[in-house]
Amino acid sequence: MKIKIIASLFMLGLLITQLVSGQDTTGSAISRHEFKKLVKKKNSVVLDVRTPDEYNTGFINKAANFNVLDSLHFVNAIASLDRNKQYLLYCKSGRRSGKALVMMKNMGFQKVRHLRGGITEWKGKLKMPS
Repeated sequence: MKIKIIASLFMLGLLITQLVSGQDTTGSAISRHEFKKLVKKKNSVVLDVRTPDEYNTGFINKAANFNVLDSLHFVNAIASLDRNKQYLLYCKSGRRSGKALVMMKNMGFQKVRHLRGGITEWKGKLKMPS
């Protein structure tokens, strides 16, 4: 139990550091056209890293809400994901998703991309919460 708490605190510290100073410098930002193609792939998981209020205004099909600003919950939720899948991230402008991408890469995820320009660049239909 202590190890899990220490690991969570370490990851929280890492996330906060990246949210304050980190930016996606991995070259993993992709165009809306490439994002749209990858969303259709069976092994892709779409993560909306905006706040729940933003998510409720409309989201890209198949997107699960993983609020990167809720640091501890984000770290714990990401830690439980399958590292063999491909993750497609987006936020409003690309800044938060770029930082979330860096964090996921640091946690051992290899197949992570994010939407350049965020949902503001998305030209497809948005789904509304049911």
